[in-house]
Amino acid sequence: MKQIACHLLAALVLTPLNSVALGSFRGSPTTAARLVNVGTGNRGGEGPASSQQPGERPVDKLKFPPLEFNPPSASKLSLPNGMVLFVLEDHEIPVADISAIIRTGNIYDPPEKVGLAELAGTVMRSGGTVSQTPDQINQKLEFIASSVETGMADDRGSARLSCLSRDLDTVLPIFADVLMHPAFRQEQLEIARGQMLDGIQRQDDTPQSIADRIFPQLIYGKDSPIARTATEQTVKRITRDDLTRFHERFYHPNNITMAITGDINKDAIAARVQQAFTGWPQGKPETEPRTSYGPATARSTYFVHRDVNQTSVRVGNLAIKQSDPDFFALAVALQVLGGGFSSRLFNQLRTRQALAYAASASLSGGLGEQGYVYTFSETRVDKTVAAIDTILRLMSEMRERPVSEQELASAKASMLNSFVFAFDSPHKIAARTATLYYYGMPLDFLQKYRDNVSRVTAQQAMEAAKKYIRPDVAAILVIGNEKAFDRPLSSVGHVTEIDLDKW
Repeated sequence: MKQIACHLLAALVLTPLNSVALGSFRGSPTTAARLVNVGTGNRGGEGPASSQQPGERPVDKLKFPPLEFNPPSASKLSLPNGMVLFVLEDHEIPVADISAIIRTGNIYDPPEKVGLAELAGTVMRSGGTVSQTPDQINQKLEFIASSVETGMADDRGSARLSCLSRDLDTVLPIFADVLMHPAFRQEQLEIARGQMLDGIQRQDDTPQSIADRIFPQLIYGKDSPIARTATEQTVKRITRDDLTRFHERFYHPNNITMAITGDINKDAIAARVQQAFTGWPQGKPETEPRTSYGPATARSTYFVHRDVNQTSVRVGNLAIKQSDPDFFALAVALQVLGGGFSSRLFNQLRTRQALAYAASASLSGGLGEQGYVYTFSETRVDKTVAAIDTILRLMSEMRERPVSEQELASAKASMLNSFVFAFDSPHKIAARTATLYYYGMPLDFLQKYRDNVSRVTAQQAMEAAKKYIRPDVAAILVIGNEKAFDRPLSSVGHVTEIDLDKW
């Protein structure tokens, strides 16, 4: 249920933006080795001698023209019922896609019933509607190879429609019926509850799942609406009436933003959507529940024992929203620190010191709430503390050691190139535009992304690192077998051991 990513705008369809801003090389170590070795030396003594200069890598000689990327803009339409639509026609193939964002989310769960919103998002679709059973809906959709789905995230609900454009008049009313008149049938609630309870029982099966759950709580607080997680007790308290009241409270047309793309007519689609949702009354706006949280004032270390052969380490601190003027400079700084094979973290932890199997840095969240910067690494258990020392040193060096022109160029190229591939369909563009609107961000964010990244200077990246990459106040989460560590974890500082059974 928790994000870690809610990464930067990689969540902008319903995922965070980080993966867009902080792209990384997607090859294997073997592939990277091939790239580094291209054109080096002579082949069997034949051919001219290499003109490579001392300290220069062959890969540095490769020059590529910048990728051109001018994403189209989705048209914004406002309906009389309060819905806002972002429409982008695409007549290449005869399909239609609709993504809806609903102003709700897990943050509205009562403390004693955490899990309510997630169950509502699931059973809204699986439980059928007042006039149609789940089987009836499934049969209709399967017969025409269409889909209608609903879901829930921390600070938004979601719904999705996909069909052939010729079948939109059949599928759109089903989509509207699911959103307006869910039945929340008891038998489907029990199935969803059982699945959620099973997930809770398995939430500590891997270090990754433990870190995904625990680390946001170290940043925001264990009881914060954006970090808390459901327990068996809270899930078992939820009733069908709770789901019904939750729906009545949040599901209204003026709480919905839609992205609509495909082989449709922009001028006609608004009327079709308005007709499908006829009679649905508007609701009163809700105030988002936000608990007070602030940046830490000292570094803290937390440990979870697991008998595993490698240690999972996360180090991070509260940072900024993506709407902050420093966002792009920080994104570039994090790319330099841990954005790929050429990053400082990867070069030191894996390539030079052979301390870690994986190493990266990113920004999580930052859309509806303040995001946090963090590093992630999977390291040799017998080099755990040495790896932590290196991570803290590299975080400090980001604040003190100037970003070189080569590092700056590599970071920008990686970000811009990965950004292009994050928008390989009109629906991704429209959906992310709708998400920008939902979070109150500039609608031209996508169009200006390239220019904003390109304008970041080495000095600006370093200044952003000084402000927001804070090893002195970072939370350190270590998951592993302390008996095999190279040094006592206490050498990093005071250690708080987390008992997952009581956490």
